[in-house]
Amino acid sequence: MSKPAKLPFPQLVKEFWGPYLRLLSYMVPYRKRFFLGIACGVIAGSLNGVIPLVIKQAGEPLMAAGAKLPDKSALFAGGISNDGPGIEGIVWIALLIPLVMVARGIFSYLNVYSLAWVSLRVLRDIRDQLFSHLMSQSLDFFNREKAGKLMSRVMNDTRQTQNALTSISGDIIKDPVAVVIGIAVLVAIDWKFSLTTLVLFPICIIPVVVFGRKVRQAGKAEEREAAQMSIILQETFAGVRVIKSFAREDYQTGQFERSSDTQCRNSLRVRRSSVIVQPLIESVSALGVVLAMIYVYYYGISFAKFAALCAGIFLLYNPVKNLSRIPMLMQKCMVSATNVFELMAIKPTILDKPGALVLNECAGAIEFQGVGFDYGTDKAAVQGIDLRIEPGKKYALVGASGAGKSTILSLVMRFYDPQTGVVRLDGHDLRDLAQHSLREHVGMVTQETFLFHDTIFENIRYGRLDATKDEVVAAAKAAFAHDFILAQHSGYETVVGDKGCMLSGGQQQRLAIARALLKNAPVLLLDEATSALDSESERMVQAALDRLSEGRTVVAIAHRLSTVLKSDCIVVMDHGRIVATGRHEELLQKSELYRSLYELQFHHHDQV
Repeated sequence: MSKPAKLPFPQLVKEFWGPYLRLLSYMVPYRKRFFLGIACGVIAGSLNGVIPLVIKQAGEPLMAAGAKLPDKSALFAGGISNDGPGIEGIVWIALLIPLVMVARGIFSYLNVYSLAWVSLRVLRDIRDQLFSHLMSQSLDFFNREKAGKLMSRVMNDTRQTQNALTSISGDIIKDPVAVVIGIAVLVAIDWKFSLTTLVLFPICIIPVVVFGRKVRQAGKAEEREAAQMSIILQETFAGVRVIKSFAREDYQTGQFERSSDTQCRNSLRVRRSSVIVQPLIESVSALGVVLAMIYVYYYGISFAKFAALCAGIFLLYNPVKNLSRIPMLMQKCMVSATNVFELMAIKPTILDKPGALVLNECAGAIEFQGVGFDYGTDKAAVQGIDLRIEPGKKYALVGASGAGKSTILSLVMRFYDPQTGVVRLDGHDLRDLAQHSLREHVGMVTQETFLFHDTIFENIRYGRLDATKDEVVAAAKAAFAHDFILAQHSGYETVVGDKGCMLSGGQQQRLAIARALLKNAPVLLLDEATSALDSESERMVQAALDRLSEGRTVVAIAHRLSTVLKSDCIVVMDHGRIVATGRHEELLQKSELYRSLYELQFHHHDQV
């Protein structure tokens, strides 16, 4: 794998801070809580910085008072010389340190909680927006992208992005304040001592710069492999039947183990480069302690001042450590933020026009005029399609696989727009209609039945979310599904399992048909709607579909010609073109292709 090119520093800063500044825009609705957290952080950082001064101010009177009392019991008897503080003063002086520490703790808590409150809501908003954006994408986007990768973007990358807000937004304000005030206090107490020990602080930047670049490179590889692992998981669980039928469990396990091993190595590279910074900073700090001790020995400063200065140095450690890891954390999180925003930048290929027409009523007249379309290959899926589908009639599309039948239905649903020609509904170009409005008037049952991992009732109700229980039951009865539903252990509340795996193929298909029946759309598209049914179930569902077809426009695809013999018009397709139209008896006379399809199926059936 080639290493990423090293970018010039200004371009590197722009690359990292561009997404971060965009993240900050998500905080606008929560700006009050955000600035409250920042303010608490500034106060906490300030209190952290002044603790050495408090120790010095409290320590010197206490040390002086203690030195004047040969018998320390006199202190508790109230015996203090007139030029020193009394017991009440000593108590109040001693309480300064815990009071400042408690105040710092309270404001630190408010700082962390407020920023976490904001960042978690920003995480929710980003995830919601990203998921909504993905739902707005056209079908070709999902044909092109891997589901596991999209899952990783929505779950993992958004979480990493949120980490940038939680850790960086708080530390980048609070810790610099703590460092600046802490150094100022140390200099005020003893500037020579402070300069002697703090001269080594700039050296701490070196490991941050060196290993920050390595974290960035390893972080990108880590996120890429996390997406690959999600892809393997999604495809394995989705295709578990195929995997087991080919006995490929070991092969899938090997794929996952290789991805997991690569992820482990990348994560170790990130951790190694991140963790090594802290020991290096601690080593440099240890040299500062040595210099401090030599200074104390040489100049002979008081114990109270020395304690205050040492406390100040140690209290600077955490803020400096937090600041040192911000660039590395920023680099890792910005990889995820960039991934999220790149995905959000993808525009759907099928878009509503400004002011797109919303259909309130639909008669169901469909017209294809000179329609041509391909899926990005040299071979056209359909070409030169001229067809008028009369409202309230049943049309059947027949032909060999690859003839373009399913493409016709996809164009009616406006999953795709034709490259040439126009498709109209009730005289309206589909491109002038709002997609949601169009699809509300079209029901569809495909040969690939999909049921959600939910109850039978909810799977049927998905066709019309405001449907009552009686309407759901009526749709199930019309699809001849009611009896087998009642035979389930929990009736309509039975959970069907992943993709309906707890039901037979015929049962799944009847639920899908019931869902389309419940939608009660004026246009009904059936793509091999009875393909998974046995002969008895097929007759029942066909009878239900015949009743449903009354007064509605039905476009059906079926390889079994027995299901389309009574259609008002049969459309014969071959290699993306319409080669003949008419009723069954008419096509037997004038279409050689239709006659051969008919004879192939029925003669073979008779022989069997």
